[in-house]
Amino acid sequence: MEIRTDCCKERSGRVVKNKSLSENFLRTLYTTAAGRMVLGFINSGGFSKLTRILLDNPLSVLAIDPFIKHNGISLCDYVPARYVSFNDFFIREILPGKRPVETDADSIVSPADGKISVCRIGKKTRFTIKNSEYTVYSLLRDRKLADKFKNGWFVLVRLSVDDFHHYIYSVSGVKSKDRRLKGFYHSVNPVVSDYVRVYKENSRSYSVITAPNGETVIQMEVGAMGVGKICNRCPEESDVKKGERKGHFEFGGSSVILLFQDGGFVPDRDLVINSDEGYETKVKMGEKIGRL
Repeated sequence: MEIRTDCCKERSGRVVKNKSLSENFLRTLYTTAAGRMVLGFINSGGFSKLTRILLDNPLSVLAIDPFIKHNGISLCDYVPARYVSFNDFFIREILPGKRPVETDADSIVSPADGKISVCRIGKKTRFTIKNSEYTVYSLLRDRKLADKFKNGWFVLVRLSVDDFHHYIYSVSGVKSKDRRLKGFYHSVNPVVSDYVRVYKENSRSYSVITAPNGETVIQMEVGAMGVGKICNRCPEESDVKKGERKGHFEFGGSSVILLFQDGGFVPDRDLVINSDEGYETKVKMGEKIGRL
């Protein structure tokens, strides 16, 4: 699956330019000696912790207005509030009704606002993103669980800094205790996949959900450059409902990954066509992306 970095598509089919790309900066980090020295610190957990401390400081409110202007963010969809820090702004709440959840019983919904790509997983549980080959095992670190997804589907929802950074459950079912895998904090910008296999190296957390049809679904949250924390509301085993709030990311880009078994998921046709053509598709949290 080759992903275009200059533009994406809306569900209407209209091609739109991506708002903010830092490709030149990222290429410098990954291809020069000086950049790699800086990168070692940026991708460490220490940098993310430091970022969180700074953005929780009350003085960080001074960065809110420039950030809104630079990223073209409209606050019309969000609950009016007086923010006490930049992180308080970053995890802002959406107004009721602004992210309606598709209610059809067999529908799968987008877990978050972002840009979505879908692809088939091969019979050896392999799949390719931007010329980087992955296996489901490299994502999950669980061989027996990974084998369930032979010939299944991989769904990637990539969030940018201007997106709403809360996420919900895409399906109802019985959720396992969350599994956390330590790792780095590479950017999830597609250009970085030219240099590292982001989704098997980054820090991530995932839940195993047994859906009403008996199929196993994985919902995974992936940290990225500058992400202070993956904050899941209920990390323990529990019953969950489609559309229920699962958690949020603190500052930075990030991604949510869904894995479906063969025969357990039928993606919407436009998402498959767009992905085959190299386009990500803009989606909103709660919007239908396929069906069980």
